Amino acid sequence: MLIMVMDTDFGWVADEAARKSASIEYRNFSTSLKLPEYALKEEENAFKSEGIIGKMALKTAIAKKIREAISQKIGKPFELDGEVNFRIDLDNRSVDVEIRPIFLLCKYKKLERGISQTRWEKYGSSVEGYIVDAAVRLFGATNAFLHGAGREDVDVRMLGDGRICTVEITGPTRRSVGFSMLEGLVRELSKGSVELYVLREASREHVWIVKEAHFDKEYEAVVEFGKKVSEEGLARVLSIKNIEQRTPVRVQHRRADLVRKKKVLFIKIEENDGKRVKFRIKTEAGTYIKELISGDGGRTRPSFAEAAGCSASCIALDVIKVHEYISDWW
Repeated sequence: MLIMVMDTDFGWVADEAARKSASIEYRNFSTSLKLPEYALKEEENAFKSEGIIGKMALKTAIAKKIREAISQKIGKPFELDGEVNFRIDLDNRSVDVEIRPIFLLCKYKKLERGISQTRWEKYGSSVEGYIVDAAVRLFGATNAFLHGAGREDVDVRMLGDGRICTVEITGPTRRSVGFSMLEGLVRELSKGSVELYVLREASREHVWIVKEAHFDKEYEAVVEFGKKVSEEGLARVLSIKNIEQRTPVRVQHRRADLVRKKKVLFIKIEENDGKRVKFRIKTEAGTYIKELISGDGGRTRPSFAEAAGCSASCIALDVIKVHEYISDWW
């Protein structure tokens, strides 16, 4: 039985691999192989009776022959993690093709309010949605996903250099798409409200790295106070350094109700128009800025409202810098 399997002509495997991948653009391939049950049992019996020293495992030997046949047929090299993977089942004489996703390390800007970061039925447009539409069209992909390092609220713009993210493009039938083409189509589809900047091609590990990263951020916040705040009151606002934030009421339905200690790295006044003041604020990751300003009914202390001695509400908020380091060293 073993000899019969080894002497099999695997040209049909190469033919099927070539046929099923003919419409896919790829530079290399990998394989996964399922042997017939009878062959595995015969090999096990042979190893038990004759020993395994000096013998090549049957699956290894057959996989080698199949890879050589495929490579010769399609003119592409074998790689351990190829851009397409041929799943070969010798029991059922079938060959299926799995297309590896493309991962891009990127930054995005959101230049208008009212756009969510990820796809959400509640909102008509999203950063992810524009990227998906562009990727499906250009890469011939089945889908795409945006994995961001944190997120901003729907009514908050993402300005400055943008937010670091990984774009995962699944099922791409085309790969030789210039980064500038993707950037340009995202800009076109969003009518300039979203900009994507591709830094380089990445790997699956970047999804986890980006999502688990925690970066300090800078904001511009326009704050409306309940009254004109005195110089002493503003000085107290500017002196806020360490705060405790209980999970805000507005997100309590989807987040654990915890008290988190956060650092405010600086607060500066950029414009002061009586009751309305524009601040520049830098905080560590995970700080709720709107609640830092309003106090959230005492759930954040100290707050701008508490320091000023009157109500305070954030009427406009922008992220202007994410202090990330992934794009610099990874």
